[in-house]
Amino acid sequence: MNPSSSHTKASLVARASRQLPIACCLLLTLFFMLPAIGCKRAKEPGTLVMAIEILPRGFDPRFSTGNTYSARIMQLVYDTLLVKNENFELIPSLADSFVEAEDHKTFTFHLRSGVRFHNDKPLTSADVKYTFESLLSPALKSPIRGALDKITAIDTPDALTVVFHAKEPFYTFAANLPAIGILPEGAGVEMASAPIGTGPYKFIAYAEGDTVTLAANPHYWGGAPNIAHLQIKIVADNSTRQAELMSGDVDIAYNSGFDPETIRALQGRSGIQVLQRDGVNVDYLGVNLSPQSQMANPKLRQAVAYALDREVIINRLLRNQATRADAILPITSWAYEPNLTKYDHDPQRAKQLLDEAGFKDPDGDGGQPRLQLKMMTTTTQISRNIAAIMQDQLRRVGIDLQLESFEFATLQDRISKGQFDMYYLRSIGANQNTDVFQFVYHSRYQNSEFNEAIAKLRSETDAAKMTPLLQTLAANLAKHLYCSNTKVEALIEQATQTSEATTKKQLYLDIARLLTDRGGQNRMRYCNPQVDEWIVEAERANDRATKLALYARIQKTIAEELPQIYLWYSANVLVASSRVGNVQLDPYGSWYFIPKLTLADQ
Repeated sequence: MNPSSSHTKASLVARASRQLPIACCLLLTLFFMLPAIGCKRAKEPGTLVMAIEILPRGFDPRFSTGNTYSARIMQLVYDTLLVKNENFELIPSLADSFVEAEDHKTFTFHLRSGVRFHNDKPLTSADVKYTFESLLSPALKSPIRGALDKITAIDTPDALTVVFHAKEPFYTFAANLPAIGILPEGAGVEMASAPIGTGPYKFIAYAEGDTVTLAANPHYWGGAPNIAHLQIKIVADNSTRQAELMSGDVDIAYNSGFDPETIRALQGRSGIQVLQRDGVNVDYLGVNLSPQSQMANPKLRQAVAYALDREVIINRLLRNQATRADAILPITSWAYEPNLTKYDHDPQRAKQLLDEAGFKDPDGDGGQPRLQLKMMTTTTQISRNIAAIMQDQLRRVGIDLQLESFEFATLQDRISKGQFDMYYLRSIGANQNTDVFQFVYHSRYQNSEFNEAIAKLRSETDAAKMTPLLQTLAANLAKHLYCSNTKVEALIEQATQTSEATTKKQLYLDIARLLTDRGGQNRMRYCNPQVDEWIVEAERANDRATKLALYARIQKTIAEELPQIYLWYSANVLVASSRVGNVQLDPYGSWYFIPKLTLADQ
């Protein structure tokens, strides 16, 4: 979500008047009296102008995937080995075909022939090998290196074949590939500012903080884009972005943080089209399941879920620019389980559960609450508005919900430290493949002292210096604050009975791997050993039927235990000039539709 504008109508009129011809400015007395598209600046023929609200931060797929708009722009400049289809299954892209061995340790890709980079260099297996070896290089310090560090070797038996080898079963390897654009062999740090890929658009220039300019790749293997020139213009202010859309200075804004009421108003504007498609990014409430938290009581979590009237928020506040969610996976996913416990709005059931949880009504119809909870949100206006409605809905069943809003970095820090009862956020992209189960639900030992000791132990070879680290690890584990795990407990027993430092070191590294390899976003401190087992079994299964059965069990258990309360899937919303045609949006909000667009006056 993006910050809402705080500009007054008067300042907006002043800003817009500087950007439009004088004849148009006379009409700008109120925002929605802005002139129609006819009063626009002339553009170069065959040029599409797209507005985004956040600065991109580089265009190198080894570094820039964490920035939403860098990632979207890179979808146009680079190709990846695999992409996702509309059911979120992995399918070939630059790879013409691929095979994952049954042991999940060898991955073979056969590349398309005839693909060329924007500098006219032919794509070969050497480019793929170089991309991943540079990404894995400790010297490069890529932030996504850790996600791929099980890869130990990459072979290129011929110019169009690449074989990856992992040191152990690497169940999540393929799922990482749709985010990693392939670079030409030898590419250096210049890719961040002057990228060269094989994608449908060539990078031309970036005026820092202003505009990214791309040009169609006429020799693109998937067919040349219909629009020759693309300008991606950074317009941070919501009101200015609206004004430029309505004046015609901007042709498209996609998922660009407009208030739902603004989108509704724009639907009636002459010369503007608003297109909406159901999305998959899921809004949810995270809850603190630490033993000391009130929310550790599952009946309290269920009561909160029954007390919320999601349909009211979707209809009245979000203006139907969202659809209800009952699980983390989108309903179009091949692994989605429809037969789940669902929490329709039921205040009486919520009150009954609160009674059963020990939170009795202290004064009948009086004003005293049963309990008090705190909920954190970001500082965006839409988040605060949603939270205010939830506050009123929970008040009606006796829960006094105190609201706190923080800048995103502060919010993340408090979540990581477990300093919350609940928080409201949107998950972007994580639920587009089944790896989300291990990412969100698998238990994870979250102890900074333990993690620091393990990090030092990995590089330590002196037995004398290992000893205090090993003692620290043993003392931490003796508190048994990790989620119960029979394999971990067996290794701890071995470590206790072992005196040789190097052997002891390896045992603790194995323990750390079991406790921390999965659950990277288990911010809720969710612990269910049975769910952990199902997640690992599903990863290892080689047939879809087995995976489906296990994923169904996981989803049904999560729906009962509610480590997260799912709210809605936010829609993908595109606002565009009527000159833009052939719009084919996908459910996950990518920019792959842009090369297919047409311009009526091109």
